[in-house]
Order: sequence, then C-alpha cells, then structure tokens
Amino acid sequence: MKTLAALAVLALAGCAKSAPAAGKSVTIENACNEPDGTQVRVTGQLDARKGLLSFCSSYGGKKTCDLALSAPGQPEQQLKLSVPVGDDPGEMAELPKNFSDEDIVVHMPGGATASPGAKVTVDGKLSVAPTANASQPKVCWINVEWAAP
Repeated sequence: MKTLAALAVLALAGCAKSAPAAGKSVTIENACNEPDGTQVRVTGQLDARKGLLSFCSSYGGKKTCDLALSAPGQPEQQLKLSVPVGDDPGEMAELPKNFSDEDIVVHMPGGATASPGAKVTVDGKLSVAPTANASQPKVCWINVEWAAP
C-alpha cells in the first residue's frame, strides 16, 4: 500500500506546472513596442483596478480575469494582464460574486500568494492589438503563464 501511495504522489508531482523559459525582459512602458506573440518577462506592482477586474471571461475554454501591473512609483503606467483562474503559479483564485481586494489572490511557486500591491514578475505571451493608424497608441496585454515574487 505504501508503494501505491508513493506512486500517486510522484504522479501528481509530475503533473505540477513548472516555470516556462524566461521571456524577453521588458519594462511596462515599453512592452507594447514588442511584436505580437513575443514571450516576455515583466516586473511591477500587481494592481486590481475595479474597471479591469470586472471583466472575467471563459473565451477559448479557459476562464481568465484581467488584472494589471503598475510601474513602481508610477501607478498611471499600467500593463494589462490576462490571468487564468486556477491553483497553479501564475493563476488566480476564483473570485466570489461580490469580491473585495482581499479576495484577489495570484498563486506563486511554493504555495506563496500575491495580492494587489505586491511586487511580482510575470512571464507570458504578449498580445498586441492592431491600431487604425500609426499615430494611435498601441494596446497590448500579457497572457500570463507564470508569476513569481
């Protein structure tokens, strides 16, 4: 019976999500200058603007919610994050219907968590929306794959 239990633990450990290869290190203010689809790594302060967070979706079969990263000391400079809902690092806890900032929890490696105001580093794929003309500012976001303190 001990052997069966040990095999079950090993099987579960083998399924655990691991960190992806580090993406290109970019700053919040320069992220939208990278090409669409670039794997990036960005560090900033986790932000939960109510206007952004109120948008959660199951588009594409996986539920995600929108958060943001703010540049240190510059809360007006933000980069949108599309964070999957789940229990692995880089995923966030399911939100109750009527939530507060205390309910917003992003899972980190080793069982740690981060809430709004915490400094985090995220890895993921950058999505850049096309603009009508070059004079318009680009709109972009990161599809989060991993997060760490």
